[in-house]
This record gives sequence, structure tokens and C-alpha cells, in this order.
Amino acid sequence: MGLGWPLSLLLVFATCVTDPATGAIVSGDIPGTVEVEDSTAPGTTVANFTVKCTNSSITPRVNQSVSPVTSFFNPPNILSPSIYQVSLSPSAALDAKQVNQYVLTYSAQCATEFDEYLLFIKVIPAKKLECNTLPADIAPLQVPEDITPGTLIYTPVLKRTGTSTLNYALENSSLPFQMSREGVHAPATGFSREQAGKIFSMVIVITSTDGISCHIPLSVQVMPVYHNQVNFTESSVAKTILESAGPLQEIIQVRANAENVGNLLYQIISPNTNYFTIIPDTGMIMNTYNLDLKRNPGLAETQLLVKAYNKLHPSDFATIMVNITVKQQNLEGPLCSPGVFVTGIPETFSIGSPLWSLSCSDRENGNSTLHYQMEDAQSPRYSFRMEGPNLLVNTTLDYDSEVMASLAFQYRAAILVSDSGSPPQTTRVPVLVTVSPVNEYSPQCLQRSFSVREDAGFGDIFGNASGIDRDYPFNNIEYNILGEETGSSTMFYIGRCTGLLHVLGPLDYEKVKAYHLAISLKDIDNGAEGPRSTLCNITINVQDVNDNPPVCDPSFYERSIYSTQAQSLSLVQLVCSDLDVTSELTYNIVGGNINGRFRMEGNRLFPNTFSYNPDGIFDPLTFKLLVEVTDSRSTPWFSTTAIVLVHVTPWTTTVPTTTTSTTTVPKEPIILHKTKEYWAPDPWFVVVITLTGVLLLSALGLLYWRLCWRKAPGIMSQPLLQNKANGLQRNYIVAEVPGKGKGANEVPSLVWHPLQFDGRAQDPVTGQYYLFDSSTGARRWV
Repeated sequence: MGLGWPLSLLLVFATCVTDPATGAIVSGDIPGTVEVEDSTAPGTTVANFTVKCTNSSITPRVNQSVSPVTSFFNPPNILSPSIYQVSLSPSAALDAKQVNQYVLTYSAQCATEFDEYLLFIKVIPAKKLECNTLPADIAPLQVPEDITPGTLIYTPVLKRTGTSTLNYALENSSLPFQMSREGVHAPATGFSREQAGKIFSMVIVITSTDGISCHIPLSVQVMPVYHNQVNFTESSVAKTILESAGPLQEIIQVRANAENVGNLLYQIISPNTNYFTIIPDTGMIMNTYNLDLKRNPGLAETQLLVKAYNKLHPSDFATIMVNITVKQQNLEGPLCSPGVFVTGIPETFSIGSPLWSLSCSDRENGNSTLHYQMEDAQSPRYSFRMEGPNLLVNTTLDYDSEVMASLAFQYRAAILVSDSGSPPQTTRVPVLVTVSPVNEYSPQCLQRSFSVREDAGFGDIFGNASGIDRDYPFNNIEYNILGEETGSSTMFYIGRCTGLLHVLGPLDYEKVKAYHLAISLKDIDNGAEGPRSTLCNITINVQDVNDNPPVCDPSFYERSIYSTQAQSLSLVQLVCSDLDVTSELTYNIVGGNINGRFRMEGNRLFPNTFSYNPDGIFDPLTFKLLVEVTDSRSTPWFSTTAIVLVHVTPWTTTVPTTTTSTTTVPKEPIILHKTKEYWAPDPWFVVVITLTGVLLLSALGLLYWRLCWRKAPGIMSQPLLQNKANGLQRNYIVAEVPGKGKGANEVPSLVWHPLQFDGRAQDPVTGQYYLFDSSTGARRWV
């Protein structure tokens, strides 16, 4: 802040000139008075002045004193050898209201010369306005919700004020607070319930007439104040109850209204009674003792004053009057004799018959009218009914049911006897009726016909001859075979308790096709009347099973025929039979049918075309045929074999005069299984084997060449010729005999080699033809 004095207005002091040796003092630029505002910051320069000695070799000594004494000013600071500076110290806190002027005295000395100078510092008030603001982390100013309207709640504090007039206002004029020179006031109408608990943030603006202003931020929290809220919607309630209802019966519940009903407690404040109590948390009023008006007639009318209060604020409460009226009631029901009725009757007890006559009286109401009725919970329902005091059977008492078995055959009921008192009282008389069984029904047969296979083994079960019995316990029957046909007594057995039929002896459909048995069914444990029995005649049919092989009579046949016999003429008709009536005989040639020269059609044997051509294959002259006779096309099946020996005489006629069709016998496929095995040697072994093979093949080639070079021309094979001279049609080999000087066109001589190959045939697998020698068995492929 600048100084308030001009440097041009300086006082010039008279200087004294002395001998230079004496050190005269020369001074200048010393102001007389300096104005300083009290807001000047510490360290600010106040004034500068010059002091020096005429003898330049001498430095003047300058000392400072302050009046009034203070530490607000620093000692003179030498800026240059002759210029000194006056400044405020770091602790300077000028205040024009406290001290408005300071006198600084400076004494200067040069050798023996001495001089003093005065500097007047005038402190004037500053024109700056400064507010004392609250710290940012300070809690909001708390005021109660029910504070008196218009109460001063905050006074602003100023650090610096000028001489001008100040104006106080709130930056947000919509806030409910009021502002004056004293400070912030509560709303003129006070705080509302909605404003309770809220925090209001505002800014106080203080402005001077010089246009200088400062701001003070302020937060005000309105603290809620508890208000009495407990109340009842009614001033009184009433309840009527009956006497002798027992202790701790809920009578009536009172409920008060409050902002938080969970904080409410209830209390009976008058009268001081031991007959009633209230649950503090719920307001439920209950009786503590059995209310008996005969012993305590004063309980007929009772008034209870109940208080409900907030347990957090006991002063907040409300009361209600509870009127309780106790009415006398009919407490004793009729007295009946006996108290429980127990009896036993047979299940055939007739409907509508009386079981018992009940005797009841009402001591409390005198000769009041009594009402008798059956309780709804009868088991089974509607078994009994009442006609006045008489108990009657309403439905058939059935012993034979699963329901009664689950109830241990006991009917349960109860008679309700009611008087005409207020309120009516009822006496319950239990009724227990045990039903004894009666054997009413005879056993009945369910099945009278059964089937069994003739190959059934010993002990096999093939049927169940069990019957039914409607008497409980159900189907409790004993079974026995009473009579059988002759020879059947050892064939079957029946389970005595189960009725299961078992096979004992071997069965043969071909001998006996059906059995007739008489079975006795007798019920047991069905009452004291004794058992009932029933006879059942059953039929057991034996089912035919293929168990006999076919029989051929005769089993051997022999026939002689010419090779030219017609194919439509049968050679043999087999006569075969089977004891099993359901058997179906089939005939098949299973052996000896060489080249398929015969066929079966039913039980007849027919020939096919024979081959006795000298240029072809000779069929055998005798065929031994095996004919298999099977009695079924499915399992189980049995078979027998008949033998047919057929002698065939070849005939010279090449072609028969009749035209016949040749039946080709299909060949069954032959399944060949080929297993491939491989070997994977090491590479070095393959190389060695390869080289060895090459050397071996080379040696064999050389040897073959040597042999061929030395070998003479050989005998060349010739085609087969047939020697027809003797009619045996034997094959011969024609060989060429080498001759000397023979030309290219010469016919070679033939050499006959008998008894080598006398037959030609075709392999059935590959289809390739070959030659064979029938005497040695040798073969050669063509």
C-alpha cells in the first residue's frame, strides 16, 4: 500500500560546516510526517532518508527509538553508505483505533558530532471491509424446530470495518430466514413440520456505502422436535363374554394410533384387578382366572381404564375406557347312563332293530327337553340312527369288507344329547359295536377247463383252480381232489392252499387226450357256523407235442431201371407214418444222389436224365439213395431215413422218344475262408534276402540252361483217344516216337498206353474239367 506523503515536500535542515577533521554530519530527504493505513502489510517501507559524514572515511552511527514503545518498526536498514530505509516489522499490526500516531527518533553521530531527527508516523483507518468467515469443515448451525419465531440465531463478525454505513442481506431471498444488522433471525412464522430435519445453506452479504462488500457462508440445520401423537379413535369400547370360558381367554384388543406403533405400550391403570390383564405389546385384554358369576357376582360388569403411551416418550399417552360384561351361561350338559355303550352283534343283525335305549337327565335346567342325534363322524357313516333315546341299526352291518377289516370290525359312532339351556349344552355318548362274522357264502369256482402240454415235466404248474369266497377273510379256501378217472390219480396234484395244479405222471396225448377231475373247495375260518364246501368238475386237456419220430414200412427199397426210363414215372412210393397227429411229413434226398439224377415229389421218387455218353461222364450204374423223412418244419422235429437202391442199365438209344424236362439240382454254395498272414522284416533283412534271391535265381537259370543244352528231344504229349474196341470206352494216351530222317510232314507213330485215364469229369467248385483213373484215382486237369 503506498505511502501518504510526497517525497517533494522535504524539510531542509541547516547544516553545520566544521573542520573536516571533526566529522561533520550531513543529512537530507527526511520527511516530517508519514500517513500509514492500519491495513498496511508487515514489511512495507515507510520512509527513506540520507545521513553521511563530511569525512568520507567515517560511517555515521544511526540509532532508532519509538514512542509509544512498540516492535512494529524495523531498525534502519542501510541501502547504501548514506541511504537508510524505515519499514514495518513482521509483527506489525497497526490499528488506528488503538494508536493513531507513532514518533520515531533517529540519533546520528559522526566522530564527536551528534544530531537527532524526528519522524512522525500517522496511522489512519483503512477503507477495506473484511468478514470473519466460518471454517469449511464446521458443522451446520443447529436450531430446534419449535424455536420462537424471529429469534436471532446467528450474528456475523467483521474483521475490518470502515467509517461508512453497512447493509446486511441474504444472497438467496427465497429462504424462510430474516436478516437484520444484528444477524440472521428465525422465520417470522416459525418452522413447519416439513422443514424439520432439513439443512438450509445461505450466504450473508455485507455491503458498505463505499461499494465494498464481503460474504459469509452459513448452513442452518432445523432439528426435529418430538410431538405428542398417541391417540385413540374412540373414547370407549365394550365387549360381552360368557362366564367360565377358562383362564387366558382373549377378550378384546385395543389399538392406539401413533407415528410408530411399534413403540407403543399398553397398561391397565384402573381398577387394580386380578381378574384381567393386558399384553403390553399388543393391547390384548385377557382374563387371568375362570370367570364364575356364582362365586363372584361383581364380575358381571367391569370397567377398565387402559393407557397407551410411547415407550420412548412416556409423556405422550392416551386413554380409553373398556367395558366388559360377563353373562351367565349353561355350563353343564345332560347326564347319561351309561356314559359309553359297548356291545357285539352278528353281521346278520336286521336293519331297523333297536340296539339300546339311552337314559339321560338335565340337573341344571330341570325337566328341559332333551334332543338326541347321531354325530356326523360315524365310521362307517350312516350305520346307526336315533329315534328318541333309542339307537337303531340303519344299514347292513357288513363284516366282509376291507374297510371293516381296517377298522378291526368295529363300528364307531357317538350320540349327541343336547339340552334347551342358554347356551345349549351337549353330552357326547360314544358307541362301540363289534360285529362278529357269519359264514354266509359258499366258495365258487372260477375256471373249469385247463390245458397242459404232453411233454410237461414232474411238478410243472399248468393252471390255477382257485376259487373265490366272499366271506372275510376272502378266498380263504382249502382245495382237495376228491375223485378221478381210472389211472389219473397219479397224474396231477393240487396245492391245498393255493389251488395250483401240478403234473405228477408222464402224459401222452396219443393215449389220453383229456382228464376229468372233481375238486372240493372248502372255506375255513369263516365263523362259528362251520365251513361251506363246493364241488367243481374240471377238465384237463392234453396238448399234442411232436415227440415221436416218423416210421417207414418198409425202410429199404431196391429197383432196377433202364437209363431211358421216363422222368414222369415214379420209381418208389415211400410208405411212412407218425404217431403225432399234427405232424407233417416231408421227404428229401440227403445222400447218394450223384449228379442229381433223382428227385422227390412228396413221397414219390422220380428219375432225371442219366448220362452214359462215351464222350461225356459216365453216371454210376448203382445208386444208393438216402431219403430223410421229417415230421415238422419247425422245432422240435424228428426224422428217419429210408434207403432206396436203384440199379441203372445203360440203353443204346441215344435220345428217348419222349420229351422230358431236366431238373437242375442247385448246388449249395461253398464258403471259403482265406486268412492272410504277412511278415514285416527289418530293412536290412529285406536287402540281404533280395541279394540272396538274385544270386539263387542266377544260379538256377544257369543250371537250367545247362540242362536244356544237354537234353535230347522228348516225347510230346498227345490228345486223349478212346479205345472203342472192347466197348469199355477206356482212354489212352497217344505218344510220338522219334524217328531218324523224318521229315516235317511225316506222321508220327502212335504208342498206346492203356490203363491210365479212363474218365472225364467237372469239378463242382471251380467248374474246370479233369481226367481221372478209376483204378488208381489219379487225376489230371484238362
